Amino acid sequence: MTLLAHPPSPPIEPIPVPPGLPAAQVPFAPAAPLDMEHPAVFGMLLTAVAGFLDVVAYLTFSHLYVSFMSGNSIHLGMSVATLRLTDISAISGVVIAFIFGACAGTLLQDHASVRLLPFALSIEAGLLLLAAAASSVTLSTISLLPVAIAMGLQNVLHQMSGTASVGKGFVSGALVRIGQSIARLRSPKADPAGTATLLAGWIAFVAGAAGGGLAIARLGFIPCLLLAAAALMALVIVDLSRP
Repeated sequence: MTLLAHPPSPPIEPIPVPPGLPAAQVPFAPAAPLDMEHPAVFGMLLTAVAGFLDVVAYLTFSHLYVSFMSGNSIHLGMSVATLRLTDISAISGVVIAFIFGACAGTLLQDHASVRLLPFALSIEAGLLLLAAAASSVTLSTISLLPVAIAMGLQNVLHQMSGTASVGKGFVSGALVRIGQSIARLRSPKADPAGTATLLAGWIAFVAGAAGGGLAIARLGFIPCLLLAAAALMALVIVDLSRP
């Protein structure tokens, strides 16, 4: 993937503070979008990584996901109904880790700069390496927590790149929007490019999931984490190579 040089993003204008408004009530400045030439391609690559890691976790840890929190919520409800306390604890831990990652990503977003992308991706890759190190000691749900944090952070990156509709782990919403876009293809509201982008994002997720299924069967959990971390670091290198 080659990213073309382009002029830097304009600075963010400060928000005027109304007279008498306490400092604690001053709103955040709008987050700066990530400065990239091909945000849709970036979003689809992250989507593929999410699909890859979801299947790797699902097949290794008894139907636990790291980005598809709807699936985890269903699993949690079933576990509550049958009073499986061990499963309740494991699923709750993964969900909380995902929320923590989204929280951390939002804090980064609120202080975004045009060079935030390599920093955020490096954090993600580091979390995957931490999970690999933990798995080398004990292959337990604890090793999934850093991965879930990384996926929560990644969902915020999609929003920052302007491709939130492309790559969230909640694929059902994307499929609904694809159906809506198809229904409007012959209307003034038609958006063929948007429909194609949504479809490409869904295909990327399925392709990543298929790759995860093949990789976990042949490589095992730790090599799969290292492979995903390497993919994220490749994106970091590509971004840092830009002027």
